[in-house]
Amino acid sequence: MIKYFLQNKKKLITYLLLSPTMSITSVLFASALEPLVNSATQKDVAVMLRAIMAFGLIVVADLTASFFHKISRENLRKEFLVGFKNDLFAGIMSKSFQEYRKEPPSYYVSMMQRDVKKVSTDYFDSVCGIYRVSISFMVTVLALIRVNPLICLINVVIALLSVLIPKIFERKLRSNSQDASKSASEYQSVISDAFIGFNTIKLYSVISKIKRQVQDRNEKSEDAECNLLKTNYKVSYMSVICTSAGFALTIIASVVFVFLGKISIGGVLALSQLIGGILAPFQDVPIFITNLKSIAVVIDKLKKYIEIDEQDPEESAHSITDYSLSIENAMVSFDDKKVLDGVNITFDQGKKYVIMGESGCGKSTLVKLFIKMSECAGGRVLLGKRDIKNIPDKDLYNVVNYMQQEVFLFDDSIRNNITLYKDYSPEKIRYAIECAGLKDYVESLEYGLETKINGNGYNLSGGEKQRIGIARTLLAGAKVFIFDEITSNLDVATEHFVENLIMNLKDVTVIMITHRINDATLSKADEILVMKDGNIKEKGNFRELLDARGMLYGYKMIASTV
Repeated sequence: MIKYFLQNKKKLITYLLLSPTMSITSVLFASALEPLVNSATQKDVAVMLRAIMAFGLIVVADLTASFFHKISRENLRKEFLVGFKNDLFAGIMSKSFQEYRKEPPSYYVSMMQRDVKKVSTDYFDSVCGIYRVSISFMVTVLALIRVNPLICLINVVIALLSVLIPKIFERKLRSNSQDASKSASEYQSVISDAFIGFNTIKLYSVISKIKRQVQDRNEKSEDAECNLLKTNYKVSYMSVICTSAGFALTIIASVVFVFLGKISIGGVLALSQLIGGILAPFQDVPIFITNLKSIAVVIDKLKKYIEIDEQDPEESAHSITDYSLSIENAMVSFDDKKVLDGVNITFDQGKKYVIMGESGCGKSTLVKLFIKMSECAGGRVLLGKRDIKNIPDKDLYNVVNYMQQEVFLFDDSIRNNITLYKDYSPEKIRYAIECAGLKDYVESLEYGLETKINGNGYNLSGGEKQRIGIARTLLAGAKVFIFDEITSNLDVATEHFVENLIMNLKDVTVIMITHRINDATLSKADEILVMKDGNIKEKGNFRELLDARGMLYGYKMIASTV
């Protein structure tokens, strides 16, 4: 975490220098009180005016130092949080599909919002606070020793005792912090599900059940946060007791010294102000330590995402010239259920393939092996002659592109949804739009490619969304395109149009999963694979499989009777 303080060394050094500056001006302020009060008892106007002027200048200096100290701290906080959040986001996005799907999206949203905010208030503020208090303590002790060593010793002992208070509550603080973080994440999850599933909740009249879920998670979240805050308040209260004891003992000792003629009334006022530089800051130290102990749980969780494992690939995919895909004896299981059972298949470069089969037979699992969305329990998955697990994700996805039924669209322009914020020449964009059948649609829009897409494409038809997805895929320049039942929710005419676009793509490998019998599409396939029970039962071209009168022939007969 220290590296985020070093993001901008100039701002860090400014903060580090302003803290002692503020402490020195505070000591000067306290020290100026004695001559100011004593000048009033001397009945000398000239002396009093000099004391007032000196005191005024010190007050201005103290206020100025305090102001710029706070400004420098917020500048440092900005640099800290920018670097921290950027690394956290990059770490989350670097995870594999399997790692990412271990948690719901709301979990990551909660990390980026609630947990980062806790890091700002509990970690950053506490680290800065401990530094500021330590500097103030050292400067004040040096000044107080010169004034009255005994009073200085009393306050130092009390201040150091207050530091031990958080140790008493350490275990409870850690437990409360874990509960608060977990409960907040669960509440965020149920809220996210409710908003995303708004249509389903309304249509199936389950509002009351969802409301009870939200209310239950909300209460648990607030209970956990309340328990954490109450523990913090207990630590704070014990710290206040120590501080009050220090002030009381100082005042009593000062009265005795005044009685003995050792110090003046002005000296008492100066002493009471000086000990604030020891006791008042150390009143905050137990809270800072408490916060650091409680935030440790959150930081440990976030570090798992910030610390990105560097990939050590055998060879960059940029040097690959063989874009064939192969699966050797692939075994995939979910919850002890075999989804793929010893599959062996090769997809040759530049050919068109169609995969068919009943729901749950393993079609999607098979193709997801090529993009690491599925994971083999046994066997190998190859791009050319290389195992894909040894190819960096970025390089793999430059070669293999996957498009599923639901095309995700950003709340942005059509252009940015097609280019995904990358720079392409107008000619390449135009070519992708034409190949995807979007040209007429884009030209019919008042703002063309700059037309805004709203709410993940609520202002687009299913066919328009799919064509944007295809244009995006084409523009990416991949060598292998995998289409996973992308036409299943389209009407027949649009489905035929989209599938015709796909099967006419030039110089690329196409692997298309479909569950419908479309003679025009199937006849253009170099090979059709028919799956059942996690394995490939038939393969061949359309005419060969019809002549064999096997599973595909059965599907066609059923389709012709519907």
